[in-house]
Amino acid sequence: MKRKINLVAWIALCISIFIVSCTQKKKEEPFVEELAMPKFVLATMNDSTLISSKDIPKEGLVIIKYFTPDCNHCQEEVKKYFSKKESLSNIKTIWMSGDWATLKDIQTFAKTYKLDQLNPIYIGKDLGSNLVLYYDFKAVPFAAIYKDNQLIKEYRDDLDFNELIEINNGKYVPEPKDSILKIRRKFTIKR
Repeated sequence: MKRKINLVAWIALCISIFIVSCTQKKKEEPFVEELAMPKFVLATMNDSTLISSKDIPKEGLVIIKYFTPDCNHCQEEVKKYFSKKESLSNIKTIWMSGDWATLKDIQTFAKTYKLDQLNPIYIGKDLGSNLVLYYDFKAVPFAAIYKDNQLIKEYRDDLDFNELIEINNGKYVPEPKDSILKIRRKFTIKR
């Protein structure tokens, strides 16, 4: 009889723990300011409307894709991106070039490579090339991926499309925030 009572008490305890663990809210990751999208101003390719980084959606996946219209490597990469667009459907994109590119060249690039079909938020040029300074990249193509306004990955060369598809499908496990922060601090220019 005592065994039955112990077994019943043990089962009741396990069920209670299970119910409590299921009803508790999942802890949200803390917001890390150093991993938030940097400030920039973008002139849109069609009408030169100025867009600030504060106008960019903060929810979901956003990729800042930096290119130069006459860069062969950028052209090949956008073709590959286009061929995988169905697998990257959750990622909103910002396609931009630096001050050195003309809006006409950006328009031609966008039309040639059908950027309008790649879920763009905006296409244009980074006025003042602030992102080049912020990310301290030396060559294009370059990409930074944000999830809920937190940097999860930078690509300082070719995109890894398998990894990008994992990010799109929610299967990517980002580097620990400490590692990303060390990288970010290493490349951030103090002003």
